[in-house]
Amino acid sequence: MRNYLIYILLIPIAIGIFASCGKNNSTQEKPGPALFPQPKSYSLNTKEGYKINPVTGDSIKPIINSLGDTLRTGISLPLSGGAGGGRKIHPDSVSKPIKIKAGKGNVVNAHPNRYKIPENLTTIKVNKDSLTKILLKDPDSYRDSENDTAHYITNSSNTKIKTGVKILAKGKKVKYNKPQTSLAYSPSAKDNIITHLQYLDVDQGMNSSYVWSILEDKSGNLWFGTYGGGVSKYDGESFVHFTEKEGLSNNIVWSILEDKSGNLWFGTNGGGVSKYDGESFVHFTEKEGLSNNIVWSILEDKSGNLWFGTYGGGVSKYDGETTNPCRQGNCKHKLGVREDLEKHKQATSQSFVHFTEKEGLSNNYVRSILEDKSGNLWFGTEKGINEIKSEKLVGNTDKNKSSNLKSLLSDILQI
Repeated sequence: MRNYLIYILLIPIAIGIFASCGKNNSTQEKPGPALFPQPKSYSLNTKEGYKINPVTGDSIKPIINSLGDTLRTGISLPLSGGAGGGRKIHPDSVSKPIKIKAGKGNVVNAHPNRYKIPENLTTIKVNKDSLTKILLKDPDSYRDSENDTAHYITNSSNTKIKTGVKILAKGKKVKYNKPQTSLAYSPSAKDNIITHLQYLDVDQGMNSSYVWSILEDKSGNLWFGTYGGGVSKYDGESFVHFTEKEGLSNNIVWSILEDKSGNLWFGTNGGGVSKYDGESFVHFTEKEGLSNNIVWSILEDKSGNLWFGTYGGGVSKYDGETTNPCRQGNCKHKLGVREDLEKHKQATSQSFVHFTEKEGLSNNYVRSILEDKSGNLWFGTEKGINEIKSEKLVGNTDKNKSSNLKSLLSDILQI
């Protein structure tokens, strides 16, 4: 009985479902109109052509040639010219062409940045007799004199520093903060370049747009000394920036040098010289014996001495990187003898020797330094060039013979 009641109750529900489905089918919406009209096909009339555009219904304007004849379109036209017909023109009826003499064309240099060097260059012979030689007093005569008031220079701290004699030099090791490596973007190029010329700027990862000095180290890395951005190391793929935060003494770097031991030296604007050995920075400033804190130029000579050209402090010679027998334990000084003990201290200690106008330089502002093939040193100043002969760089410090310093200074040539 219960089963019959279930069937009776399900019958109305089934009827309702079928009824609703039928209603939905009957009331289903018809598809809307197409977005674009259906394409129409027109037969091509190749016999008579067209006067009315069969698509738009517009009339087709005739084509009139230069002779005023109307050309029929859409059909093949017979060729009437040539050997079989057309109008013939007698040569005498045609005016003769006028000959115009061609002038010389304007020559435009395709490479405006190239200039031809004249063959007959002006040659000025140097009169060696007119060169100034400055002979100086033997430094041994005033080396230990406390009353010598002539041979010194006053640094920016208003401290007097002896010149022409050795003074102890010991750099100041500072805390080193390891810099972060940043990705370098590909070099860019301007639109109007005439050769393969690319550039790196702050958009490519540089720390500054102003680059005062460049060096390639022994490993092939490029070092860029900048104005305000410290030093940037570039390996072709990434930049590593060294600033005062990482231990550099000043963010304005005028000069860069890599010595024979692989140390990098940075001449700065107010921070003296910073030595970087790959692990730490050591600063040499006026407090450590440098003549001036602005270092424009750096050179390492064949003997391993470092020469620093300064702004107003002349040249400072630093022997801290030279190979000295006493520093290697091969010293022959008798430490029991007072004079030998003093010589031993001087030989084993690092020192500066300053050369200024008082020692024979023509000017205390030294912008460039060079050692030629013969070992002669050249100093470019704001008042000419100074040369020191190589044979004057070697001497004996024994008082009985000409001192090294005397030999060095006795032949400074001013040009």
